[in-house]
Amino acid sequence: MVVPSPAPVGPPVPYWPSVVVKPDTVSGVQTYYVNLILDIIFGGFALTVGIASILVTTTDPASAIAGAAIIGSASCGLVIVFVINFIVALMSVIRMHHGAREYGPDHEKNAGRGVLFKWIGTTMSTLAAILVVYLVIAGTSVLFAGSAVPTIIYVPLLVTVFWTAGVGSKAQMYRFMVRSLQPPDTRPLSDIASVLIPALGAIGIVLVGYVTVRVLDIATNPSSITSAESARLFSLMVGGVFLPPGLALIGYIMFLWIYSKTKDRLSKGLMQLYASIPPPMMWVPPAPPPPVAPNPGFSAPAPGTTIACPKCGFASPPTNAFWRSGCSVGRGGSSRSVRNSDSGWTARGSLKARTSSFGFSHTTGRMGSKRGTPPITDPRSERR
Repeated sequence: MVVPSPAPVGPPVPYWPSVVVKPDTVSGVQTYYVNLILDIIFGGFALTVGIASILVTTTDPASAIAGAAIIGSASCGLVIVFVINFIVALMSVIRMHHGAREYGPDHEKNAGRGVLFKWIGTTMSTLAAILVVYLVIAGTSVLFAGSAVPTIIYVPLLVTVFWTAGVGSKAQMYRFMVRSLQPPDTRPLSDIASVLIPALGAIGIVLVGYVTVRVLDIATNPSSITSAESARLFSLMVGGVFLPPGLALIGYIMFLWIYSKTKDRLSKGLMQLYASIPPPMMWVPPAPPPPVAPNPGFSAPAPGTTIACPKCGFASPPTNAFWRSGCSVGRGGSSRSVRNSDSGWTARGSLKARTSSFGFSHTTGRMGSKRGTPPITDPRSERR
């Protein structure tokens, strides 16, 4: 049963028993902090591609080569960061999902919404990336074709819409994941960032939409455009496609500051809870048992020697003891009567064998009961 810990006045405190180890929510927020850094890097590469495509002109060969080099290197960085960002984001959402119940029902509800927006944004961004690759492979010469308008001309606009929806969903994910955990004074800033990201992405939609309409006009009247203007429209379309993820880095920087404050706040709450837990009791080893006092009437013989029975002369190990009234082995036993049929002697004494309910007598070589056993004869007389 999950029992909530006392809610202090200050940073949020996780519920028991999640504090036995580091809560998944704290790890998830720290991983999302790294994810935001990767998003900023991705946005920087995308903004580089977009701005370079819009500003670089192809009239000067040197400028055209420099622009192509910048766009190509930034595109390679986009692909690498996109793959790494996808893996880190998957780790983050798994941790936040596992720790949704660690900070109460409000956080559980907001974390569920954040997970939903996460998968929506991932789906939209993945579709946009696939369509970008398709455009690079199959749509390079679309603007220079003089035939009827192909359907591929609408793909850049579709890519821009998908990318804007993706970054907008990701902004809502960042907003809801720490909605119940962030400092109260940072909530208005998170609301602004979650609205600013898709609003800036709409600039790319407007730009690509304008280029799409212009291309449709050129398709109906090919003689109304020059080669330089056609190349300019192509660069504007490429730049507009990459503007939504590029301009989103402004909102990501705001979320990075919010997550930094939230991360510190969660760490303080966790340390506060750890400080309230009493330390474990010191382990005290048990006292050793008191030494056993030796029997004053018994002295142990030297090791490696044998002791002969004073009655029968049988050699025994030094661990056996003998008494004046007869021979005995060990401690405890019963009285025995031994008769030798050859020599005719009878020895009566205290024969004590260290046996269980049935013991072995060294004077007879026979097994017998300790109590209620008739006299035992010598086995040599039986062999005769």
